[in-house]
Amino acid sequence: MFNVVENQDERMKQYHLSGNYVEAVPGANRGPDFVGIGVQKSGTTWAGEILAQHPKVLIQKKEISFFIHHFHRGYDWYEKWFQGRGDGIAGEFSVNYFYSPRPESDRKEFYPKWNPRRKLLFWRDNPSARDELKKRYPKVKVLAFFRNPVQRAWSHYWFWRNRRERNRKPIVPFQQMFKDDGRWLRLQGHYADLLSFWRQSFPDLGVFLFDDIRERPVVLAKELFEFVGVDPDFNPVFPGAVNSRSYPSMPRDIQENVIEYHREQVLSFAAIIRRDLDHRLVMNNGVP
Repeated sequence: MFNVVENQDERMKQYHLSGNYVEAVPGANRGPDFVGIGVQKSGTTWAGEILAQHPKVLIQKKEISFFIHHFHRGYDWYEKWFQGRGDGIAGEFSVNYFYSPRPESDRKEFYPKWNPRRKLLFWRDNPSARDELKKRYPKVKVLAFFRNPVQRAWSHYWFWRNRRERNRKPIVPFQQMFKDDGRWLRLQGHYADLLSFWRQSFPDLGVFLFDDIRERPVVLAKELFEFVGVDPDFNPVFPGAVNSRSYPSMPRDIQENVIEYHREQVLSFAAIIRRDLDHRLVMNNGVP
């Protein structure tokens, strides 16, 4: 059971007393050379598998989620995940850092209105992954992964729904979840706002798109290697299908509403990354 503590300093004091907190030792360990962030279902598992094959790249655990779930353990605990890199580099992929926290947000939005955890004050004091990374590792390279926001919302919903059904838990219709879910479906599609927020601290942040995994995987792999700073001529073994779906297509009426909701953000996002993304809003064959 959670012990609800509103003050973050008091929470840290409790962790110290419990013996679970590991104090950071500045300079004793090196942190990540790169960190992957972005949106769910955008191909970060594929990217992690590609990078991990490179002889100069160490990824001991893809998604550490330090700034979300383990910040109380301290930086010494976090930096141990990157030991053993030798003369290479090390990193991780925790997409949830992208929303940690979202600018101008209330932490209770980390859970939808119908989730009882929304009432826990504990969740209102999550650190900003962007600010903590910049403060502790100012030279870290940040990679952000994105996917058509309509496809992402639908895919994420069915991932959540299938898991709930397997565990025999109640489900919520997509339309209701999209309307009042907090961050999970609707607000995660605010790519332009979120990317601008991160680039205030990391102006060289790299942007990678899910569609490129299917359309030009070889080129994308080289771009990933180049971005993190290793030999781009290494030839990885490419994984199989990426996020193959096991759910129905999005109904046309729902699709039109979701497309219209995201239109302005997608166009602003396209202008920021200087790519034509019109086709990501025009899907004549339904949302896969």
